[in-house]
Amino acid sequence: MYGYKIINGKAVIDEQEAGIIISIFNGYISGLSMKAAAANAGVLMQHSAVKRILMQDAYIGTDYYPAIISRETFAKANGRRLHRANQHGSEKRYTAPPIHKAFELAAAETHFDDPAEQAEYIYSLIEVKT
Repeated sequence: MYGYKIINGKAVIDEQEAGIIISIFNGYISGLSMKAAAANAGVLMQHSAVKRILMQDAYIGTDYYPAIISRETFAKANGRRLHRANQHGSEKRYTAPPIHKAFELAAAETHFDDPAEQAEYIYSLIEVKT
């Protein structure tokens, strides 16, 4: 993960990348766009890459990853991110696909000697109940 090195199976902070992470969070909190916050930190990143950094709660510290930023900084950045997303309606764009919980399996009328063909045939008999 950006901001860390794995040494002997343990995550340690990469000081140079951690400085960039801190700068991105601070730039975004100060009002810069995601891409501009990265550019201000001295790196070229797409909006989506910066968003993943801002949403990565491992940066506040876990059992495995040491903290790079404070919980307060993380909360401020993500509060701003959600506020901006709501202003633009972007958090509402994604609609999860429906989850089908009921299936029906028709009776098998054919038998194939090849197990792969038989499996494909059996799977073709599954119907989703809406």
